[in-house]
Amino acid sequence: MFGIVYNPVSGDGKGKRLAESVRSILEARGETVRMYESLGVGQPAVLAEQAANEGCTSLVCLGGDGTLSEIVGAVVAHALILYIVPTGTGNDFARFLGLPKDPMEAFQTQIDGTLQLYDCGKINDKVFINISGSGFDVDVLVKTEEFKAIYPGEKAYTKALLAVIRNYQPFSYSLSLDGAPFEERKSTIIEVANGQYFGGGMRVAPGADAQDGFFDVIIVRNVPKVLMPILLPLFVFGLHVRVGIAKRIRAKQVKIRAKNMTVNIDGRLEKMDEAEFVILPGKLRLHLPSK
Repeated sequence: MFGIVYNPVSGDGKGKRLAESVRSILEARGETVRMYESLGVGQPAVLAEQAANEGCTSLVCLGGDGTLSEIVGAVVAHALILYIVPTGTGNDFARFLGLPKDPMEAFQTQIDGTLQLYDCGKINDKVFINISGSGFDVDVLVKTEEFKAIYPGEKAYTKALLAVIRNYQPFSYSLSLDGAPFEERKSTIIEVANGQYFGGGMRVAPGADAQDGFFDVIIVRNVPKVLMPILLPLFVFGLHVRVGIAKRIRAKQVKIRAKNMTVNIDGRLEKMDEAEFVILPGKLRLHLPSK
């Protein structure tokens, strides 16, 4: 049985219509379908759990990276097969998987695919699907939220970016990889990556492979303030790991300690003093075209 978790206003207001289209395709194939309408943050996780408890063995997520991140805990806990209908703003994990941009085309590709096992991660007690980390990029996101009350859309982000650059301080933290002793570090950015993209297409971890049983830990060194404006374009194309300002380390367990740090978890911002990341190999069940 399939469950469809959807927001009726997602996809530029086309969420309900797209969900009904998915339902029609599945029922035409003889599948039993249940619909779960989400109307707010936090509800997709509850609905995914409900779908599993009501006997669904496959779950269609109609939304973006935030919705995926909310439902992935239940998907992993109940070994559900996940289908992604990308209707969000960034759709970074769908981009990483190579799914078509068109939501229905992406779904059809998966329906006609085969079962494949992918990794995901756990940060403290929460499962995440794509990328998590802290530093300069998180400071910009936090400041953007502040500026949204004053400036519209992209202008809020631009103003936030300039403000963070103007007052830039490196991120100070302690880091332990795969049980090694903690080391004190100062970096511009540190990301723990399962996928490759975040922020609507910035290729932060160009070598990440979500089927290899490892995180890609991307550490951007303490970049001088004068070079900060070029950092974002490098991220977009994944060039930061090639030009000497970042290094890639593969690890199965990562611990980051910093008092009252803000961590980006698949686009959600959370405060914590310690983040412990553990890879969950092959726990994500997807239907994709054969490679």
